[in-house]
Amino acid sequence: MAAYPRADIALYGATALQVLGVALPACFEDWDNCHVIVPRSTYQPIRRCVVAHRSSATPTVWARPDGLPVMHPVDHWAQLAGGTVNSLVEVGDGLLRRRHPLLSLDQMNRRVAELEGTAGVARLRAALRLVVPGTDSLYETRTRLALIDAGLPTPLVNLPVFVRSVGRTYHLDMAYKHEKVGIEFDGLVHVGDDRQQEIDAARHRDLADEGWFVIRVTARQLAEPVQFTRPVERALILRHGLLSR
Repeated sequence: MAAYPRADIALYGATALQVLGVALPACFEDWDNCHVIVPRSTYQPIRRCVVAHRSSATPTVWARPDGLPVMHPVDHWAQLAGGTVNSLVEVGDGLLRRRHPLLSLDQMNRRVAELEGTAGVARLRAALRLVVPGTDSLYETRTRLALIDAGLPTPLVNLPVFVRSVGRTYHLDMAYKHEKVGIEFDGLVHVGDDRQQEIDAARHRDLADEGWFVIRVTARQLAEPVQFTRPVERALILRHGLLSR
């Protein structure tokens, strides 16, 4: 930022979202360059690893995390180039996390409407139809989208389930409430941690006692989603039949 000491500039796209702590899919990540947006009239010094994007208007600063100017998060969401609609959904979910969300869904919708007619907004509208507040990770979003792409209903996210036998509430990553089918992404961060594995096993026993059938999904399965979408589909069919009697 020192290259533009007297200019009205802000961080741009992936750089701004990374500064805001939003996890990005690989197609959008760029840790090697600093992207900035500058007014067209601003002198552009050549700096290694600094990519300047020209704008006809002066960037409007929304916040200054650690003193670094960023625009509204939706503006930076719109600035992401390439990728699929699903990858944009992954970023959109990241703006609405269960813990420390940057925005509410209403705020996101309002800003998309305000940006109508600008570059990238048509794709945002398509992604916005699939964005869900209250998720915990990019991989949970990816799991939900794989279920939808397989033709399954959209599951609820982070559904609270009270287990009477132990008097506590668990949150399922994704759930079909009527059928009592849960889907949880297993990041394998606890491999080798015997205590955590015991906690996870007790959690699943407790949920089973409450009548829930929980399917765990791994990162490797995300590369070939049929490995978990078919079991989920079969569980929904069987559970729907049993619970409808």
